[in-house]
Amino acid sequence: MKKASIDIGSNSILLLVAEVSSNKIIQIIENESRITGLGRNLDEIGEFIPEAMEDSFQALKEYKNICEQAGVSPNRITATATEASRVARNSREFFNRVRNELGIDVTIINGKGEAYYSTQGVLVGENGDGQSMFIMDIGGASTEFIAVNKQSKIDYSFSLPVGSVRTTNWLESNDFISNFSKALEPFQEDLSKTRTSLLHCVAGTLTSLANMHLENKNFVEDQVHGHILEMEDVNNLVKRYFNFSPEQFLAEFPFLGKRSRAIRGGLLLTQKLGEIVGVEKFKVSTYGLRYGTILEEKIEEEYVHTKL
Repeated sequence: MKKASIDIGSNSILLLVAEVSSNKIIQIIENESRITGLGRNLDEIGEFIPEAMEDSFQALKEYKNICEQAGVSPNRITATATEASRVARNSREFFNRVRNELGIDVTIINGKGEAYYSTQGVLVGENGDGQSMFIMDIGGASTEFIAVNKQSKIDYSFSLPVGSVRTTNWLESNDFISNFSKALEPFQEDLSKTRTSLLHCVAGTLTSLANMHLENKNFVEDQVHGHILEMEDVNNLVKRYFNFSPEQFLAEFPFLGKRSRAIRGGLLLTQKLGEIVGVEKFKVSTYGLRYGTILEEKIEEEYVHTKL
């Protein structure tokens, strides 16, 4: 059966269309990414701004057309939204428009849901080889840490209210240190038990950093998936690029597109969180949350933050 999944984040919206059978992805048909900045300025004003909503709506409209051309109707699209949509006062209004005009039902999932479905996606990419692992998923507004045991079950997870977009905003307003410390303060116990030399990483920040480390001008997924970034590599990327403007990032790495606005924050956040949990190596996966949700008939109730 052909199915699709859409992951609506605070910075990007991702689409996966695939042939699925017996709870396995048989063939990937379409794999798309659009940077829409839905969570832009969210911390300052508490809601989605009109420009970001329109950019996101147009991306979803394009995705609906791609799905229809692939033979996937809206009722076979599993669409989820994450941290920014949990926070924004007008997220319900926006997703009601998406449902009414595009026929796509969006479920806002909670932090536990992000952890679960991201883990399922990583396991697809790792072929479920029965290893214990720690996973980090840096989004635009939040970062999930997930401890997975050898039975491929989650031992524990937690969601930090920091992401690439939020970190970039804090840097631009010159109050990164205070905001970062305040955001992490309630999670000191969780972070203290999360110690690992190898961290499996998903989502756009780490895939972008891996592609930058490979010095690719275009995004080369086959090279990025499974790529190992040493902590020293991340430190060197910070030294070399931390003072770059979005325009400089885009000129150096055209594949970043609109992600050039938030990659500086994502780079610093990767370094800081890596230091906190004692990372020596980051293993990058291009298989994220949408690879987990596409295998589901529906989102489990325990993972639902808001029903729209």
